Amino acid sequence: MGPAQPYQWYVEAPPPPSLAHVVASLWEIRIPTSADTRMRILPNACVDIVVYASVTSQGEGNAGVVAPPHRSFVVGSTLRSFIVRSVGCRHVIGASLLPAGVQPLLGVPARLIGERIALLQDIIGSAAGEMEERILSTTDDRALSRMSHALVHLLASRVVQPVIARAVASIRAAGGRKRIDTLAQETNLSTRQLERVFVDHVGLGPKTYSRLVRFDRAARGLGTRGTLPWSQFALGFGYVDQAHLINEFKEFARVSPAQFERELATGRVGPQ
Repeated sequence: MGPAQPYQWYVEAPPPPSLAHVVASLWEIRIPTSADTRMRILPNACVDIVVYASVTSQGEGNAGVVAPPHRSFVVGSTLRSFIVRSVGCRHVIGASLLPAGVQPLLGVPARLIGERIALLQDIIGSAAGEMEERILSTTDDRALSRMSHALVHLLASRVVQPVIARAVASIRAAGGRKRIDTLAQETNLSTRQLERVFVDHVGLGPKTYSRLVRFDRAARGLGTRGTLPWSQFALGFGYVDQAHLINEFKEFARVSPAQFERELATGRVGPQ
């Protein structure tokens, strides 16, 4: 999901080889505090499946659907951060799906989910209850393994769209800095055809998707910025200058990089 952080409460793991073509990462959050906690959830250029093993947090604003008694949700490819609030300990298990993996796993293309935050059952029907049972069947520490098994069961025999899979892999490998004309050549498409394919399957154009990937990389990198000047940090992640970095953070995270860095230090930023 979002920035991999140096806090014990957040664990991120790569998917097993059988899911690597459709899943970016598996993740788990354990919030041990009983205090009132507000957590910022960031865009991450993925669609996330989120399952609460504990009482569900309460989403704010457009995330209001995240609330008890529901336990499993789908978070679309959001373009803005949102806030969830918890009072008491929380345990959340999730999977960040690559755009090419959304339709094979959830049965609908990412564009039909859009930026919505929806109940998992509204997307995959009764399979949501079965998935919850698979993941929450025991209270041991193998939640990510159970999530993997549940995703393999969902994947079944559905086929991944190869052009999107190649294009997304190329953008992610370049950290969001791939030229669109170069990407079109790699996929044997015109730039207009590439745009249509992305909008049809991802719900975003390739330029916007690339911006999200670059932002996700920068957000993850903030936790280890240290004393590196902001201008050098910006250049290192492909931004023209510090002002460009600030504008992108204000658009996607709704806060400046400096404010986001402070939230990281207090553990008030969540994956996504």
